[in-house]
Amino acid sequence: MSDTIIILPQSSDAVLCARLTGMIDAAEYAEKFGAAVEKMAADHKNFNLLVFYDEAFEGWSLEAADLSFKSFSQFSPQARKLAYVNAPEARILMMKMMKPMTNAQVRYFDKSALAKALAWVCDRQ
Repeated sequence: MSDTIIILPQSSDAVLCARLTGMIDAAEYAEKFGAAVEKMAADHKNFNLLVFYDEAFEGWSLEAADLSFKSFSQFSPQARKLAYVNAPEARILMMKMMKPMTNAQVRYFDKSALAKALAWVCDRQ
């Protein structure tokens, strides 16, 4: 398995911070990201999520994209804060279309504002 999903050290029991790089495949998505979101949702009334798309991010396999959509559909009602750093335009458009599925605060940050995004998402207020 490649390391295209890196869980960042700022993650905690109810905050998941991840860096995406390369091409995300379904197996890695399910093992690293999907399982973490599922556990947070089971253990907490709400949670926060940060996704940082680094410069080497290439995209999602069709299977991984499908899993991501299903996960968002299932768990987004529990999301409180969603931060996207250096997100591709396609992700921003998709999140705008999916906004009715969540009550979460959604913010987009430039890659130079990663520290600011981490501070915002890690604040459980």
